[in-house]
Order: sequence, then structure tokens, then C-alpha cells
Amino acid sequence: MSVVTPVDVLAVLGPVSAIVVHEMVRSRVSAAELREALRRLRHGEMDEFEAYAELDDRTRRVVDLLGSVEAGEPRA
Repeated sequence: MSVVTPVDVLAVLGPVSAIVVHEMVRSRVSAAELREALRRLRHGEMDEFEAYAELDDRTRRVVDLLGSVEAGEPRA
């Protein structure tokens, strides 16, 4: 599993703040994990607390960051 680079993050999410990019890279998430977390969030799978609580800490952090982007956090 290779970790995402800033280019990977921008390719998946489009233009987002430098803070989001930095935190995604710092989390050491893979591109596949990033795409999966985004899919889960967009399909409402994280609406139930139980589903969210079952995630490991790193995935929860990624979901939280993606949630802030999806909720309209200012983009780069």
C-alpha cells in the first residue's frame, strides 16, 4: 500500500485547501482508502454512528476531513 501524495489527493478531490491536502498526506492513507472513504460518505454509509464507530482511527480521520470538504469548506 503506497500512501497518497498531494497530487493523488487533488486528483480524487479536486481543488481543496492546502490544509486538507496536508492532513490527507499526513494520515498516510492510500489512494484506494481515500476513494473508498469518499464513496462511503457520498452514499450515506457514514450517516449511522455504528458504521462510523466501527472504522479504525485513520479511516475515521479521513472521513472527517472528507466530510468537511463535502460540507462546503472553502476550496483552494
